[in-house]
Amino acid sequence: MKHLRSVLSVLLLVPPLSAQTELDAFSSTVPLSPDQCYELIKTVWDGLKRHSEEFQTGTSAKSEFESTSEYAARIRKNKDEFIAKVNAFAASNKLSERTFSVWMKADLVKYDADNQIYSVKSSTEILIQPKKKEIAVVCAPNKYVTITEKNRKGYRFANLRLNTDPEFSWFVNKQTAQVAKGKEQVMYFKVTFSFTVGVNESDDQILLTVIPTRMALMDQAENFTYWSEDIR
Repeated sequence: MKHLRSVLSVLLLVPPLSAQTELDAFSSTVPLSPDQCYELIKTVWDGLKRHSEEFQTGTSAKSEFESTSEYAARIRKNKDEFIAKVNAFAASNKLSERTFSVWMKADLVKYDADNQIYSVKSSTEILIQPKKKEIAVVCAPNKYVTITEKNRKGYRFANLRLNTDPEFSWFVNKQTAQVAKGKEQVMYFKVTFSFTVGVNESDDQILLTVIPTRMALMDQAENFTYWSEDIR
Protein backbone atom coordinates (compact mmCIF):
# COMPACT_ATOMS: atom_id res chain seq x y z
CA MET A 1 0.00 0.00 0.00
CA LYS A 2 2.89 2.33 0.87
CA HIS A 3 4.49 1.50 -2.48
CA LEU A 4 1.20 2.29 -4.31
CA ARG A 5 0.97 5.68 -2.57
CA SER A 6 4.53 6.47 -3.69
CA VAL A 7 3.72 5.61 -7.30
CA LEU A 8 0.60 7.76 -7.22
CA SER A 9 2.57 10.65 -5.75
CA VAL A 10 5.09 10.44 -8.60
CA LEU A 11 2.34 10.30 -11.23
CA LEU A 12 0.69 13.40 -9.80
CA LEU A 13 3.96 15.29 -10.16
CA VAL A 14 4.39 14.38 -13.84
CA PRO A 15 2.94 17.11 -16.07
CA PRO A 16 0.23 15.93 -18.46
CA LEU A 17 1.20 15.41 -22.09
CA SER A 18 0.07 18.02 -24.58
CA ALA A 19 -3.19 17.09 -26.21
CA GLN A 20 -2.72 15.77 -29.72
CA THR A 21 -4.76 17.41 -32.45
CA GLU A 22 -5.89 16.16 -35.83
CA LEU A 23 -3.46 18.54 -37.52
CA ASP A 24 -0.28 17.49 -35.72
CA ALA A 25 0.71 15.34 -38.71
CA PHE A 26 1.14 18.52 -40.80
CA SER A 27 4.11 20.82 -40.31
CA SER A 28 3.68 24.53 -39.71
CA THR A 29 7.37 25.15 -40.43
CA VAL A 30 8.11 22.98 -43.48
CA PRO A 31 6.20 23.84 -46.69
CA LEU A 32 3.74 21.18 -47.78
CA SER A 33 3.56 19.54 -51.17
CA PRO A 34 0.26 20.01 -53.07
CA ASP A 35 -0.76 16.44 -52.10
CA GLN A 36 -0.01 17.14 -48.43
CA CYS A 37 -1.98 20.38 -48.65
CA TYR A 38 -4.93 18.42 -50.03
CA GLU A 39 -4.71 16.02 -47.07
CA LEU A 40 -4.51 18.93 -44.63
CA ILE A 41 -7.63 20.63 -45.98
CA LYS A 42 -9.45 17.30 -46.17
CA THR A 43 -8.55 16.52 -42.54
CA VAL A 44 -10.07 19.80 -41.37
CA TRP A 45 -13.07 19.33 -43.69
CA ASP A 46 -13.72 15.78 -42.46
CA GLY A 47 -13.65 16.89 -38.83
CA LEU A 48 -16.11 19.69 -39.49
CA LYS A 49 -18.37 17.53 -41.62
CA ARG A 50 -18.85 15.10 -38.71
CA HIS A 51 -20.37 17.94 -36.68
CA SER A 52 -22.55 18.97 -39.61
CA GLU A 53 -23.86 15.42 -40.01
CA GLU A 54 -24.61 15.16 -36.28
CA PHE A 55 -26.53 18.44 -36.43
CA GLN A 56 -28.54 17.43 -39.51
CA THR A 57 -29.40 14.06 -37.93
CA GLY A 58 -30.47 15.65 -34.64
CA THR A 59 -32.64 18.34 -36.22
CA SER A 60 -35.90 16.52 -36.92
CA ALA A 61 -39.09 18.07 -38.24
CA LYS A 62 -41.73 19.51 -35.91
CA SER A 63 -43.78 16.77 -34.29
CA GLU A 64 -47.52 16.90 -33.79
CA PHE A 65 -47.00 17.14 -30.04
CA GLU A 66 -44.71 20.19 -30.21
CA SER A 67 -46.03 23.71 -30.11
CA THR A 68 -44.49 26.20 -32.52
CA SER A 69 -42.60 27.88 -29.67
CA GLU A 70 -41.32 24.53 -28.35
CA TYR A 71 -40.14 23.57 -31.83
CA ALA A 72 -38.39 26.94 -32.30
CA ALA A 73 -36.69 26.59 -28.90
CA ARG A 74 -35.49 23.07 -29.74
CA ILE A 75 -34.08 24.16 -33.10
CA ARG A 76 -32.36 27.16 -31.50
CA LYS A 77 -30.82 24.92 -28.83
CA ASN A 78 -29.59 22.43 -31.44
CA LYS A 79 -28.13 25.24 -33.51
CA ASP A 80 -26.35 26.79 -30.53
CA GLU A 81 -24.85 23.42 -29.63
CA PHE A 82 -23.80 22.90 -33.26
CA ILE A 83 -22.04 26.28 -33.42
CA ALA A 84 -20.36 25.60 -30.07
CA LYS A 85 -19.02 22.26 -31.33
CA VAL A 86 -17.69 23.85 -34.53
CA ASN A 87 -15.96 26.57 -32.51
CA ALA A 88 -14.57 23.96 -30.11
CA PHE A 89 -13.16 21.97 -33.04
CA ALA A 90 -11.41 25.09 -34.35
CA ALA A 91 -10.06 25.91 -30.89
CA SER A 92 -8.84 22.38 -30.10
CA ASN A 93 -6.99 22.25 -33.43
CA LYS A 94 -5.63 25.79 -32.89
CA LEU A 95 -6.78 26.85 -36.33
CA SER A 96 -6.56 30.55 -35.45
CA GLU A 97 -2.98 30.13 -34.22
CA ARG A 98 -1.41 28.01 -36.97
CA THR A 99 -0.09 28.95 -40.36
CA PHE A 100 0.89 26.56 -43.12
CA SER A 101 2.58 26.94 -46.50
CA VAL A 102 2.53 25.02 -49.76
CA TRP A 103 4.81 24.79 -52.80
CA MET A 104 3.20 25.58 -56.15
CA LYS A 105 5.35 25.19 -59.27
CA ALA A 106 6.37 28.43 -61.01
CA ASP A 107 6.67 28.49 -64.79
CA LEU A 108 8.80 31.28 -66.26
CA VAL A 109 6.94 32.17 -69.44
CA LYS A 110 8.83 35.01 -71.11
CA TYR A 111 11.21 37.84 -70.18
CA ASP A 112 10.66 41.35 -71.50
CA ALA A 113 14.19 42.81 -71.48
CA ASP A 114 13.00 46.30 -72.46
CA ASN A 115 10.71 46.61 -69.42
CA GLN A 116 12.58 44.13 -67.17
CA ILE A 117 9.41 42.12 -66.56
CA TYR A 118 9.20 38.33 -66.38
CA SER A 119 5.80 36.78 -67.05
CA VAL A 120 5.26 33.94 -64.57
CA LYS A 121 2.41 31.48 -64.13
CA SER A 122 1.62 28.30 -62.22
CA SER A 123 -0.35 25.31 -63.40
CA THR A 124 -0.47 23.71 -59.94
CA GLU A 125 -3.98 22.92 -58.75
CA ILE A 126 -4.75 21.52 -55.30
CA LEU A 127 -7.87 19.39 -55.20
CA ILE A 128 -10.33 20.33 -52.45
CA GLN A 129 -13.86 19.33 -51.58
CA PRO A 130 -16.53 21.12 -53.68
CA LYS A 131 -19.16 23.24 -51.98
CA LYS A 132 -22.05 21.46 -50.36
CA LYS A 133 -25.16 22.79 -48.69
CA GLU A 134 -23.85 21.73 -45.28
CA ILE A 135 -20.17 22.74 -45.65
CA ALA A 136 -18.04 24.77 -48.02
CA VAL A 137 -14.36 25.57 -48.46
CA VAL A 138 -13.90 29.19 -49.54
CA CYS A 139 -10.91 31.45 -50.12
CA ALA A 140 -10.68 34.91 -48.60
CA PRO A 141 -10.75 37.53 -51.41
CA ASN A 142 -7.24 38.40 -52.64
CA LYS A 143 -5.42 38.98 -55.93
CA TYR A 144 -3.21 35.89 -55.90
CA VAL A 145 -5.05 32.77 -54.72
CA THR A 146 -8.51 31.52 -55.62
CA ILE A 147 -10.79 28.48 -55.63
CA THR A 148 -12.47 27.39 -58.85
CA GLU A 149 -15.18 24.77 -59.37
CA LYS A 150 -16.15 22.97 -62.56
CA ASN A 151 -18.09 19.94 -63.74
CA ARG A 152 -16.21 17.06 -65.32
CA LYS A 153 -17.78 13.80 -66.48
CA GLY A 154 -20.85 14.44 -64.36
CA TYR A 155 -18.92 15.24 -61.16
CA ARG A 156 -18.19 18.54 -59.44
CA PHE A 157 -14.53 19.32 -58.78
CA ALA A 158 -12.93 22.20 -56.87
CA ASN A 159 -9.32 23.35 -56.91
CA LEU A 160 -7.21 25.79 -54.94
CA ARG A 161 -4.92 27.52 -57.44
CA LEU A 162 -3.07 30.72 -58.28
CA ASN A 163 -4.64 33.51 -60.29
CA THR A 164 -2.33 33.47 -63.31
CA ASP A 165 -4.73 34.73 -65.96
CA PRO A 166 -3.31 37.19 -66.74
CA GLU A 167 0.18 35.96 -65.83
CA PHE A 168 2.09 37.49 -62.92
CA SER A 169 4.48 40.28 -63.82
CA TRP A 170 7.77 39.91 -61.94
CA PHE A 171 9.90 43.05 -62.16
CA VAL A 172 13.51 41.80 -62.21
CA ASN A 173 16.83 42.77 -63.76
CA LYS A 174 18.21 40.76 -66.69
CA GLN A 175 21.06 39.11 -64.75
CA THR A 176 18.74 37.79 -62.02
CA ALA A 177 16.20 36.71 -64.64
CA GLN A 178 18.88 34.68 -66.45
CA VAL A 179 19.90 32.98 -63.20
CA ALA A 180 16.25 32.13 -62.46
CA LYS A 181 15.73 30.75 -65.98
CA GLY A 182 18.73 28.47 -65.54
CA LYS A 183 17.12 27.05 -62.40
CA GLU A 184 13.53 26.98 -63.61
CA GLN A 185 13.09 23.35 -62.52
CA VAL A 186 13.38 24.44 -58.87
CA MET A 187 11.44 27.70 -59.14
CA TYR A 188 8.31 27.59 -56.98
CA PHE A 189 5.76 29.89 -55.44
CA LYS A 190 5.43 29.41 -51.70
CA VAL A 191 1.97 30.37 -50.48
CA THR A 192 1.49 30.83 -46.74
CA PHE A 193 -2.03 30.57 -45.37
CA SER A 194 -4.18 30.05 -42.30
CA PHE A 195 -7.77 28.97 -41.65
CA THR A 196 -10.86 30.39 -40.05
CA VAL A 197 -14.09 28.52 -39.38
CA GLY A 198 -17.58 29.89 -39.03
CA VAL A 199 -21.23 28.99 -39.47
CA ASN A 200 -23.66 30.71 -41.83
CA GLU A 201 -26.65 30.48 -39.50
CA SER A 202 -29.26 31.25 -42.14
CA ASP A 203 -28.23 28.15 -44.10
CA ASP A 204 -26.69 26.10 -41.24
CA GLN A 205 -23.61 25.88 -43.47
CA ILE A 206 -20.09 25.55 -42.09
CA LEU A 207 -17.60 27.83 -43.84
CA LEU A 208 -13.96 26.73 -43.83
CA THR A 209 -12.04 29.76 -45.09
CA VAL A 210 -8.51 29.56 -46.47
CA ILE A 211 -6.75 32.86 -45.78
CA PRO A 212 -3.61 33.42 -47.89
CA THR A 213 -1.20 35.63 -45.91
CA ARG A 214 2.03 35.67 -47.95
CA MET A 215 3.26 34.87 -51.44
CA ALA A 216 6.89 34.26 -52.41
CA LEU A 217 8.76 33.27 -55.57
CA MET A 218 11.63 31.03 -54.52
CA ASP A 219 14.46 28.75 -55.53
CA GLN A 220 13.18 25.69 -53.69
CA ALA A 221 16.56 23.90 -53.72
CA GLU A 222 18.45 26.81 -52.14
CA ASN A 223 15.50 28.13 -50.10
CA PHE A 224 16.29 31.51 -51.69
CA THR A 225 13.56 34.13 -52.08
CA TYR A 226 13.54 36.22 -55.26
CA TRP A 227 10.35 38.10 -54.43
CA SER A 228 7.71 38.09 -51.72
CA GLU A 229 4.66 40.04 -50.70
CA ASP A 230 2.25 40.02 -47.78
CA ILE A 231 -1.34 39.37 -48.83
CA ARG A 232 -3.84 41.69 -47.26
